[in-house]
Amino acid sequence: MTRYLRNTRDGFIYDWNPILAENASCEEVTEEEAFPERFIPKAQKGRKAKIDLSTEDIPEEPAVENTELNLEASRGL
Repeated sequence: MTRYLRNTRDGFIYDWNPILAENASCEEVTEEEAFPERFIPKAQKGRKAKIDLSTEDIPEEPAVENTELNLEASRGL
C-alpha cells in the first residue's frame, strides 16, 4: 500500500517522504483519500425517469407580428 501526505493548508498531495512527514502542516492519508477518482465503482445504475419527457404533443406557437416595430426597424432602409 502506497503512503501519501496531504498539506493541510492547501490540500496538495505528496508521495510519502520522511522529511515531509515531520512537517506539522502535513498529514498522512490513505490512497483512497488522496485520489478518490480511482475508487469510483465501475457500474453505477441510473434512476428511471419519473416524468414523461416526450415532445410529440407540444403545439407550435402562432407567429406574432408587430407592425409598429417592423415599420420602425425598416425606417432607415
